[in-house]
Amino acid sequence: MKRFTSMVLAAAVVCSLGFTGCGKNADEQAAANSTPVPTETPVPTSTSTPTPTPTPVTYVYGTASLTYAEYYAGDVSSTDGFDAVSSATNKKNAIMSSMYTDFVDAETNASGYHILGVNNCNIAVPDFQAEEYAKINPTFVKTGSEAPKQFKTVSIENGKASYSATNFNTVAVVKDATTSLSTSSNWGDYLVCLFDTSETHLRNTREDNFDINSALQGMIVETSDGLKVGLEALQSMWVQPYEFSFNVSKDSTRNSRISGWDNLTELAKLEGATITKVYYIMADATYEYDIEGVYVKPQYKGNAITAKRADATVTLSEKNFKNLENPTLTVTYTVGSGRSAKRTVVLTTALTDGTASYTADLSAIDLTAGGTFSATISSDNTADIAVTVE
Repeated sequence: MKRFTSMVLAAAVVCSLGFTGCGKNADEQAAANSTPVPTETPVPTSTSTPTPTPTPVTYVYGTASLTYAEYYAGDVSSTDGFDAVSSATNKKNAIMSSMYTDFVDAETNASGYHILGVNNCNIAVPDFQAEEYAKINPTFVKTGSEAPKQFKTVSIENGKASYSATNFNTVAVVKDATTSLSTSSNWGDYLVCLFDTSETHLRNTREDNFDINSALQGMIVETSDGLKVGLEALQSMWVQPYEFSFNVSKDSTRNSRISGWDNLTELAKLEGATITKVYYIMADATYEYDIEGVYVKPQYKGNAITAKRADATVTLSEKNFKNLENPTLTVTYTVGSGRSAKRTVVLTTALTDGTASYTADLSAIDLTAGGTFSATISSDNTADIAVTVE
């Protein structure tokens, strides 16, 4: 009797565990109702060394003279072409206070001097490298621990100094300046002038009460395709900085102040390009001029053109003008030289293809004054063509 009762109780217990499983094999039922126990993945023990927090660099600030390659480092498309501007005389060595030159005195530099770069550039040097930098660049003078408004950072590796891009302090962005382009001037192959309108920053007189004045350190011109070229003193930058000039060839006859152009590999890239921005860099501030666009017309690549004058008739050595767009001939009579020269235009005429001779009006000039005749041909697709009048 006890055995029977125990069997009944066991069956009841099994049925109470799950009514639907009462007729199944016990092993199958246990497997069906069991919940798998997840296996814990052991957490790996890190053996790597934690990255140390960099120690902040403390800088020492000062000024130094830099070559143009150092001065424009990181700011222009290339500094590979910079060397030095060669002056043709020993004059004007102090006309711009920012010029860094090898001028000693008139006797030592009797045949000229070189413009090497820029004076009084603001420099930031890691304090632990300051003494080493002073040995590399003896012109370095400490000014304190307070950062200037505009500066370059220098780092030293293997005894050589490298310079960062300039931390520019742009104080004005001018968008309404007007421009003009001359492609035949006494300053170079090209002369560009910028004229202030609503804002006045550019020095365009001999007075020095302008934001951008004779202490100008550098200039960068930027083209529509992103080319950036740095300019140099007395080659491109002038005491009256509203105008700047540049060559695209080695010929220095248009600028008698220098005997050799520098950075021509970069300047030549401006030919045929459109200048859209000009940056004027003072010691502590930069002025950005966004201009409508100055197209740098390519130089004339044809044969040299000369002219002969017989009384009022001017006859060109060339009469084929098919490759020139809207060509115009201008003949000028000049008495004197420099700023005191008196110039009178005696002929301005459109050139006709197939015609070489043109008549000037000489009634307004004094042929006995010892003046000289000169001529230029301008067109829409080339730089002005200088014509020698015999």
